[in-house]
Amino acid sequence: MTEDLTWEVRYEAGGPESRQKALAKACFYWKKDGQLMRSAEFTQSELEVECERLCETGTDLTQFVLALKQLALSGQAGRVEVALDGVDQRSMRQTH
Repeated sequence: MTEDLTWEVRYEAGGPESRQKALAKACFYWKKDGQLMRSAEFTQSELEVECERLCETGTDLTQFVLALKQLALSGQAGRVEVALDGVDQRSMRQTH
């Protein structure tokens, strides 16, 4: 049996009037033998708390820290969206 952990950063709309209010969340998926066993979503602050908890249990944090970095970067890029009205920063971040 193989167990895989994958993740992605998704953006929830903050409202129809404003893209810069989109909330980034890290979505984690645990699969065993190709079948989804569990999933979880975290905001940046929630993921920071989860990393602290997992650190105490001795869990490998590599994927969680990478997702946390991506969330931090998406927050910085979100502030740029205000200046670049009309440019979809979300799709640009996914291609880099």
